[in-house]
Amino acid sequence: MSPLVSIIIPTFNRSSLISETLESVIRQTYNNWECIIVDDGSTDTTDELMQAYIERDQRFKYYHRPNEHLSGGNGARNYGFSKSKGEYIQWFDSDDIMAPDFIAAKIEPFLESSDIDVVFSAFENVNEKGERTRIANQSFSGNILNDLVDYNVSFGPYSFMLRRDKLDKIKYDETLKKNQDLDFFFRFFTSLSDIKIIHVNKILFTVRSHSGSMTYRSEKDIFKMASIYQVYLMVLNYFVEQNHSKGISRYKYRCLNSLNIMLRNGYYFEATKRLLSFQYISLIQKTYLMGCVLSQFLINRGANQFAKIDSKNHPILKNGKI
Repeated sequence: MSPLVSIIIPTFNRSSLISETLESVIRQTYNNWECIIVDDGSTDTTDELMQAYIERDQRFKYYHRPNEHLSGGNGARNYGFSKSKGEYIQWFDSDDIMAPDFIAAKIEPFLESSDIDVVFSAFENVNEKGERTRIANQSFSGNILNDLVDYNVSFGPYSFMLRRDKLDKIKYDETLKKNQDLDFFFRFFTSLSDIKIIHVNKILFTVRSHSGSMTYRSEKDIFKMASIYQVYLMVLNYFVEQNHSKGISRYKYRCLNSLNIMLRNGYYFEATKRLLSFQYISLIQKTYLMGCVLSQFLINRGANQFAKIDSKNHPILKNGKI
């Protein structure tokens, strides 16, 4: 049995990087794949480069994102999925590198058991010098949400190979400018019951940092910051409904720290609007933080109190008690 695996790669002005990614696809020891590259409006030489790969290997498919999908990686991923035919779906990025057994190691559990829904692996991050800075997803407790909260699992899309039939009702939110992967996979894992997940404790791909990475410049872009906050709040709301105390604590902090970052970058109105509607701190805490907004505006100090409001070392204690 050799089921088709669809690799879906959005790209934008990555002609200087994507060749290394596509070469790593070609080197896969598992051969029954299709690689769907969706261009999001590149103005470099991506078209010419992709034409060469299509002529070299018919397993590559190249499309331009149509206007009915919003610009950005989310729209490109959704369109790529609609063009894919594989029984298994593997998203990837146009600047990262697959190990030769990236697909083979993930498809093996699916072939061994018909009730597997997700297979994911460890991966490494490297800096611009090629030096390893992190190894992620090295373990799995059996509870994917607990592992997310405990920082043991990253919800980046490249770790996860998914059964296609589990994705019929889950799409990327094309309005988000950041945190779209956390949003997608959190909704995926919380919308399905009795999902069976297998972990491969092996580094199967490399995430490269560079000046064009999507991780750069987020703090200077209010649309990205707003998306980050929106997704953290969605996750927090879920953990509150589930009475998941550690999840509540972690994502309450992340929501408030997002407002801290907004303030430090001068987005006073956006931070204030979200603070006033944030329901998980007391009126006393909220009043105190409004004073911090004013202080940040007047003397450029106070924003950091958003990240400390629930600290036991802070004058404003938990539950608003002084």
